Amino acid sequence: MDLGEVLKTYLGGDQQGQLVIKFVGENHLCKISVEDGQAIYLTLGSMGPDETLNQIVGKVAEWSNFIKGMPTRKRLDEPINQLLLQIAGAAPLAEGEVPLAATTAADDAVTAEVVIKDTMIDTARIKAVSERFTDLVGPLATILTEKICSNLAHTDGSSMSAATYSRFIAALAAEVPENDRQGFVDAAAQ
Repeated sequence: MDLGEVLKTYLGGDQQGQLVIKFVGENHLCKISVEDGQAIYLTLGSMGPDETLNQIVGKVAEWSNFIKGMPTRKRLDEPINQLLLQIAGAAPLAEGEVPLAATTAADDAVTAEVVIKDTMIDTARIKAVSERFTDLVGPLATILTEKICSNLAHTDGSSMSAATYSRFIAALAAEVPENDRQGFVDAAAQ
């Protein structure tokens, strides 16, 4: 499940309540207080807002729930909708703006290099990238692709958001031999 899509579903309009998100591989729940469609406070387990924002970068939502009418006990100085959408990859960073948290994982480096112009990636393009991956890696590629799609909470035959597609390419590229990696990423990003 794409975090950007979850956030766009519940942030906006006149929503009042608490958005609860379970991230893949995370033991604690992320709780986002929403008032008049604006995210005004969030936590992850016992972490405060700043730590939570850093912790959720690159995470994939496993499931979410919205509790309508839940009162807000704490609030930040200003709403954080834009920041959350940027972290989720649902909105591009402004020119010259640096992401909130920098990570050193190879997948994140590849993801940063991938510039996707479309907002949604159709199944034909996903299939073409998967076939190119199979050509480069061999028969094991099918199993690797299925595992990566599962980790991204992507179901076969459905489209992907640009943020999910970037993570998909990065995960596949990590399995491609190094001398073919950049060519694979360039072809997948077109």
